Amino acid sequence: MTVGAVLVLVGILGLTIIFPKFMAIDGQTFVDQIDSSTGIDKFEDYEVGGNVMIVDKIARMEDDNGNTKIWLESIGKAENDIPFIFKSNLMSDFGIGSSVIISFEVVKDSDGHETPDGYQNSPPGLSPDSINGRLSTSNEYIFVSFMIVGIGLVVYDFYNMIKGKQQPSVEDDWGMPAAPPVMAPVAPPVAPAAPGPAPLAEYPQSMAAIPQPVAPPISQPSTMTITVPPGVVPGQVLTVTMPSGQVVNVQVPSGSSPGSQFTITVQQ
Repeated sequence: MTVGAVLVLVGILGLTIIFPKFMAIDGQTFVDQIDSSTGIDKFEDYEVGGNVMIVDKIARMEDDNGNTKIWLESIGKAENDIPFIFKSNLMSDFGIGSSVIISFEVVKDSDGHETPDGYQNSPPGLSPDSINGRLSTSNEYIFVSFMIVGIGLVVYDFYNMIKGKQQPSVEDDWGMPAAPPVMAPVAPPVAPAAPGPAPLAEYPQSMAAIPQPVAPPISQPSTMTITVPPGVVPGQVLTVTMPSGQVVNVQVPSGSSPGSQFTITVQQ
């Protein structure tokens, strides 16, 4: 709200003081800076090619054969004051007391006098585009924009203050408004059960009916003593059948001779 109020204040000051007093001049100020002491009119505050902007109010108007003479309040109260001449009939476009902006470029005529563009011709006269009402320049539009934006901010903040909507917003990781937290559903209260006999525990009809896991049989090692047959030498492989019926290949250990014995153990 403070920023909005400041923008409104800047806009008002710009339209009423800053623009007409510092960015433009009135008719009397323009006339006062004309120097004719050398016999050649010269604009002290402007050079040839420079632009002049005059902000004033219309004091008198007169139609002169299709042209319009306009006297400004700051320099048009006396009968001998010089008017601004425009090459068009502007009697229906403006009236006495109208705030106007007159702008033109400084040029030189054939005699070397500095003069408004259009006054070097015969008959003299400014272009009708040289005069406009207030709120017709870019500077004025800027100040008006400040006022509009400022008023909008003030109204918006005041509305939020009245409605109580000035609550801190929560943003997610992407800078977007986060969704409100979802409350976990609450289970409805359960009424206590009526007093009565406790229910009997249910047991299986028969423990034997429940299948019990059967452990896998554990393999037991089988031992067998082997007598080295005749003609068998150490390192030779024998095929023997264990008492369990398992057939295995056995290598005769070193140092064994026919008729000697050695024992083997085989994991079934």
